[in-house]
Order: sequence, then structure tokens, then C-alpha cells
Amino acid sequence: PRLRIDGGRYRPLWRQPVPGTSRDTLRRAVVAVDVRAFLLDQHVVTNADYLAFLRAHPEWRRSRVSRLFADASYLHHWTGDLDPGPRAPAESPVVYVSWFAARAYAAAQGGRLPTVAEWERAAAADETRRDASRDPRFLARVRDWYARPAAAVLPAVGHTYRNVWGVDDLHGL
Repeated sequence: PRLRIDGGRYRPLWRQPVPGTSRDTLRRAVVAVDVRAFLLDQHVVTNADYLAFLRAHPEWRRSRVSRLFADASYLHHWTGDLDPGPRAPAESPVVYVSWFAARAYAAAQGGRLPTVAEWERAAAADETRRDASRDPRFLARVRDWYARPAAAVLPAVGHTYRNVWGVDDLHGL
């Protein structure tokens, strides 16, 4: 299901250039961003979801996709065009897709990819707060996960935590 993420203001993780004290200087600062309400899927896309997409859209199969839209790493861990194989279990998140392929998948589902600002707004939430981005415990949990090596076979979706918006697995897979 798609969930509604309320609009609001958030402070991005990155600094952006802003005018300095004279017209020839720039400084970098964190500038709050307003985000309008948007829809986001509750679950990340699984290998099974993506396989169904490939069956309906053969132009995105590994052997047929244009190299303009996906490089050699595209679905490289799958056994074949329509066979994810043992390294890509059906309920695990699909990985090794290009931005173009992800955009085509989203469009085929009647949606779109979130913007960076939208994703960060949703990803800043923990289980009880819409913005936990200044909570040292939340930040430590996210950093600890990013510091771990990726597993050879990713776990099934829905096994980390559901944030306050109802979205699963924004961090932890």
C-alpha cells in the first residue's frame, strides 16, 4: 500500500551553497527545506515484485536493457533474465537496478520515485517521531547499520523497523 507522508519542513543532511557576505563569495550551510505531502510505498520493492515487472516489460530484462539505461552491474547477481536465483530471494529487496529502471518500475505501478527531499523527510522518522534526525540514539542506530558490510544475501523486507509514517525498512536492509 501507498502511505501519505505529511508535508513539512526538515533540515537536510547536506550543506548547500548560499550567498556569502559579498556577491563573489559563497558559503555552505544547512538550509531548511519545505516538502509537500507525498505518497510512499509501505514496503521496498522485492525481487518478486521486480520479476513481475520484468515479465510485463521485457525491455528491462538484463539481456535486453539498453546500456544507456543500465550498466553491466544491472541485476548481475540474478541467475537469469527471469530467474533471480539463490542470491536474490523473492522477499528480499531488489538491488543492482539503475535509476532509469527504478523510474520505469515506479511508473508501471502508477507512481514515481521520491525526490531526495521526500526520501529524507520519510527516512528521518523513527518508530514514534516524524523527525528523529537530531536524536543521538537514532543516529547511532543508522550509522551502525551503514558501518556493517552488506550481506551476500539480503534479508526479507519488513524485518527492521516500521517508522511513525508506517513505512518499513528505510534503514537496515
